[in-house]
Amino acid sequence: MKRLWMGTLCLLLCSAAFGQDKEIVIRLTGETVKTENMAVPDFRLESNDPDYAKAVQTLERVLRDDLENSGVFRMLAPERMALVGDPHAGPIKFDEWLSIQAQFLVTGRVKRGDDGEMRVEVRLYEISSQGQILAKAYRGKPRLSRKMAHVIADEIMYLLKGRRYATSKLIYAREASNSVNHRILKELYIMDYDGENALPLTKRGISFAPSAIRKGRDTLLAYSVFERPGTIDATYGIALKPTLASRPRALFREENRRASSPALSPDGSRIAFSMATDGNVDIYVMGLDGTDAYRLTRHPGVDTNPTWSPGGHAILYTSDRTGTPQIYRMDADGLNNQRITRENPYNDSASWNPVHDYIAYVSRFDNDFDIFIMDLKTGSNYRVTSRQGSNEEPCWSPDGEQLAFASNRTGQWQIYAVNLNGMNLRQITREGDNRSPVWVAGD
Repeated sequence: MKRLWMGTLCLLLCSAAFGQDKEIVIRLTGETVKTENMAVPDFRLESNDPDYAKAVQTLERVLRDDLENSGVFRMLAPERMALVGDPHAGPIKFDEWLSIQAQFLVTGRVKRGDDGEMRVEVRLYEISSQGQILAKAYRGKPRLSRKMAHVIADEIMYLLKGRRYATSKLIYAREASNSVNHRILKELYIMDYDGENALPLTKRGISFAPSAIRKGRDTLLAYSVFERPGTIDATYGIALKPTLASRPRALFREENRRASSPALSPDGSRIAFSMATDGNVDIYVMGLDGTDAYRLTRHPGVDTNPTWSPGGHAILYTSDRTGTPQIYRMDADGLNNQRITRENPYNDSASWNPVHDYIAYVSRFDNDFDIFIMDLKTGSNYRVTSRQGSNEEPCWSPDGEQLAFASNRTGQWQIYAVNLNGMNLRQITREGDNRSPVWVAGD
């Protein structure tokens, strides 16, 4: 099956009985990944409360979506699961589940607690071994059924694949117009990884280029701000939120020195950023309190858009020192600079995979911008998007298996996500103009 928008290839090894039972996917990077069949039949609801019925429907739908979006599980269709019958009526019929090529089975019972909370009893089975992997009860208000589904999906993912992502969040910039003076505003928002529950993080200003990391139980957020636009005193600066609920602190804000593009180090102790000094733009690093800023690059070109390696030992950045923007790598102390990209005349916005030795970046191709992945070990490049508007600002999921990016393919900038195996492209945002996604781990 050739996916034209992606330029990648899937090889399907199909049984005669059902057609799509085993799927071997060739990743964009050339690795093979086996997807496994997951059966998630409807949960049994042991309550007549209509609010519970609606909550259970949401929980089932979100749980299935979470597992499907992982890129390693394929949900069996309801009509196929119906061949086995009610999984809640007596012992699990492993032979019958095996006959429809199910590899894992998730069952659930939902009860109403005396305190009004919803109690969800979940069991996970491996069909081939007839073993029970998980038996756990989850509690919460019916209105929190989406969050409960994300938590359950993450537990299943961790038990089977050693990683989590369903409780992760996306922070991004949304552009809007002030209804009073029609001044363009740009604010930061946070939402669930699937686009639900969007909430503002900033207000009444121009905030953009977010960088965020999980630090303990909180999320540390740095971002660029543009103050007093349209005036002689207009300034760019960098702000920091130690927690998402805290008030922002101005870290670096000096007239005639445009500080922007902050990038938090993986341990949350430093911020790399770009700043214009004496007519030149270079990469700097400073502490979280805005002090001890020191210069890393000293070239006549424009050096910007820094991003850290997962271990914090190196930094990627964009420089036009050779005439066009290209991606460079240097040690965290500014030494050992080397050019990374060479194939296209315009490459920018690098993002370092937190798990694999890959980077994602933007390259101009046929007058549009597209997302590419580079294997740093081999130097090989793999194109992710193609001929669907401009696609920019890639970022990796915390487990390193998905990419989010901004695209104007519909005529308006929206955020999309796709699996590392090149499948399951999905639009995340739909209202307003949304850009600059940053993916952070959840609770």
